[in-house]
Amino acid sequence: MSSPEASSPHASLETATWAVRRGEGWGQVSPSLRRRSPVWLAGLVLAFLGGTPMRKAAAAAIAFNPAGADIAQLREALDGHRITYEQLVAYYLRRIAQLDQTGPGLHALISLNPEALVQARLLDRDKTNRTHGPLLGIPFIAKDNFDTAAIPTTAGSAALREVRPVKNAFVVQRLLDQGAILIAKANMSELASSYGRLGYSTVGGLTRNPYNWARNASGSSSGSAAAIAAQFATFALGTDTSGSIRGPANVTGLVGLRPTLGLGSRTGITPLSLTFDTPGILAHSVRDIAQVLDVIAAVDVDDAATFLQPQRRASYTGALRPGALRGARLGVIGNFRGGNDEVDAAEQNALSTLKSQGAELLTTTLPDEFEHLWPLVIRPVSEAEFKPQIERYLRSLPLPAPLSLAELIDRTTSSAANPALVAGLRVAQNTDLTDSPTYINLLSRTLPSLRSQLERLMEEQHLNALVFATMSCPASPRYDQPDPTYVCKHDDPYRASYVASTTGFPEVTVPVARLSGRLPMGLSFLGAPFTEAQLLNLAEALQIAVGPLPQPTLDSTPRIQPTALKSRTLKTTS
Repeated sequence: MSSPEASSPHASLETATWAVRRGEGWGQVSPSLRRRSPVWLAGLVLAFLGGTPMRKAAAAAIAFNPAGADIAQLREALDGHRITYEQLVAYYLRRIAQLDQTGPGLHALISLNPEALVQARLLDRDKTNRTHGPLLGIPFIAKDNFDTAAIPTTAGSAALREVRPVKNAFVVQRLLDQGAILIAKANMSELASSYGRLGYSTVGGLTRNPYNWARNASGSSSGSAAAIAAQFATFALGTDTSGSIRGPANVTGLVGLRPTLGLGSRTGITPLSLTFDTPGILAHSVRDIAQVLDVIAAVDVDDAATFLQPQRRASYTGALRPGALRGARLGVIGNFRGGNDEVDAAEQNALSTLKSQGAELLTTTLPDEFEHLWPLVIRPVSEAEFKPQIERYLRSLPLPAPLSLAELIDRTTSSAANPALVAGLRVAQNTDLTDSPTYINLLSRTLPSLRSQLERLMEEQHLNALVFATMSCPASPRYDQPDPTYVCKHDDPYRASYVASTTGFPEVTVPVARLSGRLPMGLSFLGAPFTEAQLLNLAEALQIAVGPLPQPTLDSTPRIQPTALKSRTLKTTS
């Protein structure tokens, strides 16, 4: 006789829900049910909430709407008992259930953390620790190439669907240690390599842009960007190799930070090319970026790049001050214009805003080689590094992880796989490795030369930062759906982002306009190494001067009412 799990999806939900209600915990739910989609899991936890006794604390709470709230506002509401930690997590779970795979179907997420509500309830009960950091109980999302011990880490690849790392990535653990709550893992371009399918993976499908269904959410941190734009959490972790945070932030109306290479640890992150890889942050406000950076910026003994960090630094949040643009000298880069007239016009408007706030703008032109960084540096270095670095990472994972790139390719080949991705993996399998003369010359001569040229240019003109449109064109059409309204005269609208990638310098993008088709665009500030405090100051001043911009039109989640949530003790299982 077949089991309820096999006979009916409704029976499966009922069986799993009652297993959790009885206090048996997530560990007693069968593995096949745990692999269900994020929206199904959201339905499970919300079904649990609906049938349990009401908490006394909830009855005393004052209605609070987390929609659009930043970290500071959430902190004030939580500390003032206007909302409980449990209510906050459940609010985001409702939005995910309504918007991610039903409703507009963003496909921003791959999996949910089944213990998020448990962790929130524990915080609600803890009355002993009255002093805490700003991120305590704040939900966040991590791109699915960050190792998480509680949830499988797929990097968007079906070949890694069943892999559960033994410990959390360094930066994830830093956030968890501060009491932040990981609510979900985000979809991404598979293995952080888009190959023409921006935001597509065999595990998560295609992430859609919340502002315009006909356009993509860039890549590869597509899901992280779409999730925050849709307010599934307050901030998300992403990774950036050649624009993978800045591009998605740019096309979804977010602030996105690619920090100096070495400011954030790469330990526990699926690698693409460690010469360029760095973790970063996506959020609605510059201040939220600063608060998260205060936590994740730290030396990691397992990542030698982090040893380059300054030994002493002040709080990034504490360094933010009004009027930072007054007297700032900004080099305006014109090398990457001409891709789209509307983008160019919006850039000019943003520059006028900078000038009105007291900034001094200087026309600056980069040497010609900065316009060809992809073929000159990024592609050959990435192709050389991928095989040895991904195989080292795969060997750190428990079974059933593939043990080699060849095995990864074999498991990746399927009807759902991106043929161009598979072809790219085969190129990496057969390319010259990191002992080739070409690779050694690029790392020992070309990259240092690019860095010194950029630093010299900024020093000679006494520049606080370089500024430019983050991308030269709007968000491009989805790979599976042509859009005749798209205009881009450049073959590669991401060329400006390669400057920070190759030099390892920090860059932050700030939303400054909405183009036709409701599409956002951002302006970037790029600075010298470890000048994040200065860049964030400039970026926040611009964000305040620009003011609020229209948000995506999505079905809204109702305001949380005092009696909206009910709970009881839920046994935590490992």
